[in-house]
Parts: sequence; structure tokens; C-alpha cells
Amino acid sequence: MEPFVSGKGGLEPAERRRTARHLLLDGFGVAAQERLAASRVVVVGAGGLGSPALQYLAAAGVGTLGVIDDDEVELSNLQRQVLHTASDVGRAKAESAADALRALAPDVTVVAHRERLTRENAASILDGYHLVVDGSDTFETRYAVSEAAAALGLPVVWGSVLGWDGQVSVFWSAAPDGRAITYPDVFGPQPPEGESCATVGVLSPACGVVGATLAVEAVKVLTGTGDAALGRLLVYDARTSAWDTIVLAAPAQDRGAAPEPGAGTSGAGGPGARGGSGPEADRPAGAGPEAETVAGPFPASAAEAAAEAAAAGVLLLDVGLVPGAVPGAVHARLEDLAAGVFPDALLDHPLDRPVVVVCERGLRSRGAEQLLRAEGWQDVTSHALLAGRPA
Repeated sequence: MEPFVSGKGGLEPAERRRTARHLLLDGFGVAAQERLAASRVVVVGAGGLGSPALQYLAAAGVGTLGVIDDDEVELSNLQRQVLHTASDVGRAKAESAADALRALAPDVTVVAHRERLTRENAASILDGYHLVVDGSDTFETRYAVSEAAAALGLPVVWGSVLGWDGQVSVFWSAAPDGRAITYPDVFGPQPPEGESCATVGVLSPACGVVGATLAVEAVKVLTGTGDAALGRLLVYDARTSAWDTIVLAAPAQDRGAAPEPGAGTSGAGGPGARGGSGPEADRPAGAGPEAETVAGPFPASAAEAAAEAAAAGVLLLDVGLVPGAVPGAVHARLEDLAAGVFPDALLDHPLDRPVVVVCERGLRSRGAEQLLRAEGWQDVTSHALLAGRPA
């Protein structure tokens, strides 16, 4: 494809020395490096995917980098969000990331957007950039990015990671050669939020693999080098370290019509349509796992179930977002269970006696079930409290 960005017309001696390995690279050279230096790239999320993508884009010599994230650094982020350090815990991720990038590449202009990206503000934030890297972990953010980028004519380098699995593609509503495909063309209308790294976990180096691949694809699009993943979905399996490629076909229907789930795929069947980055999977734009407002207490049936469970010697463990929402249940935060901090009632509960774990949608309870089984409890089941939610 043709270069997406025009060169800035010359590199300073210090820039040439810093990027000398690019200048020596066959098929890249000075012209491509000048295009990178003139490029303006915005990255959605400074988490597990955004961290390595930002690091490599800054090191590669992208002229301006925007960082969108309204979250704060938490201790559990440090397992995979390599831009941040222990001293950054409690800081705004956008500011922490910006400081790290400026230290890495002082000549790069870094713009920190400490705000949640929504459908209402997405176009105004993305306007003025050449390309978007989407490392967000919620459907709400992904669809907002896609909608705004399509309206602005911007390419989106998108990725997700969850558990052992990752995906990467380049979506661009104005792509040439019949490759004008957007995220909704592949994955259909916006679904409810699903699993995330906070509920099912993620292999930390897999975030690095996928995040670095996002940077590779961004560089190729900006400079017109290589073969960008337009019209292709790259699927990574960290268990085998293998990559598969799914060829995507542009949608036949009018873009004004809502696509059917999985439309526009060739053999894809809507892969990866689960939630979570799934940024990587932390909360880039302030919309975290199970981010919808959940009201409590739950219906009387939940209280009745708790009473029946207690009478039968069953421990009812609530790992939902609202403490006390299930009367009679023992409440625990999933994050505390993962850290090995268990409530006294659970520690006193015999390992061979039943434990029933519940939460609003069944996602956090499923993760808690796995943790408790690993700790020795033999009879553990998980359930969702809200009807119509994924179990």
C-alpha cells in the first residue's frame, strides 16, 4: 500500500544516529523514517497491550504519541503493563506512561489524554492523529473507537489478548483494494461485555507479543512498508507460540445497515468476540470488567438460597461488585482471593464441604471457582445471579 504519511523533509543528525538500524534496514531506510517522524499516533489504553505498543512506537521514532487512559496504576497491573513501575502505583496511567515515554525518547511529543473515551468524545480526541492503536478491553470502547475512526477516515490497528490467546488486525474504512473493513464488519453489532483478564487471567508475555505486533502493524501502515494486516485477522496461541491467519472479506451490504454477527469474515465465524483484551484486559478508558451499574440487593430468591445453603452446610460465597447484596452470603473480592486473602468463614469451611460462588453475571464467580479448587476445596460450583447474563 502507499505510505499513509508524508515525510517531514529531513532528519536531524541525532535522529539519524538514534534510528540508524532503521536506516540500514532493507525496504525501510531514510524515507520511511522521515514518515515515522512526521506521524501522529494515538494509543487507546496504557495497559497490557498499550504499554509495549507505546514503547516500541516511541523507540521507533514516531513524532507524536497520544495516550488515552483514565485509569490509575494498580499493583496487579505490574504483571504485564510494563510501562509502569512499583513507584507508579496510584498514579494516573496516562501520566505514568507519558513520563516513561519521554524518558525513553525525549524527542517524541507525548500527549496524555486522562479521560475516558466514549462515543460522545471519541471523534474530538482522535481528530488530528494519523492512526489509532486500539488496545482497549471493553466492547463499549472498541465500538466507540471504530465509529469515530470510520467517520474520520483513520486506520485502526486493533488487538486483544485474553488468557493464552491474542488477536491483531488493521481496520480501515477507507482502505484500498477491497480491504475497507471495520471492527463491526467482522464482529457484528456491539454485544454485552464478556470475560476479561480480571476474571479469567492472562499470560503476561502474551501481552508483550501482541502489543509489539500492534506497533509493527502501525509502522507498516504509516510508512507504506511491508504488508499490513488489512483484510486479515492474525490469531496468536501462546500455548504453542503459533500464529494463524484468517482472511477477511469486505461486507457486501451497505455500511448503513447493521451487519450480522460474523459478517465479513471468511471462515472466521466471529472469532474473538468475547470481551476483555482483552485490553488486554485492564481498564483503559475507565470502563472495567463488569463496568455496568449493578444495583442491590438482589431478589428475595437469593436470600432464600443463602438460607437454604447454610442449612445444608454449604458456604455461599459472593464475589460480586456490591458487598451485602446477597443476604446471608460471605462476601469476598476476587482480587483478594487471587492474592491469597480469604475471609475467615471460608478458611473455617472444610475442604470437602460444598462451596457455591456467585456474582452478578457469573464471570467473577467462575474465576473464583478456579482459584478455590487450586487451593484445595473439592466441591466448588459457580453461578450467575442475574437472569439473561452469561454464566
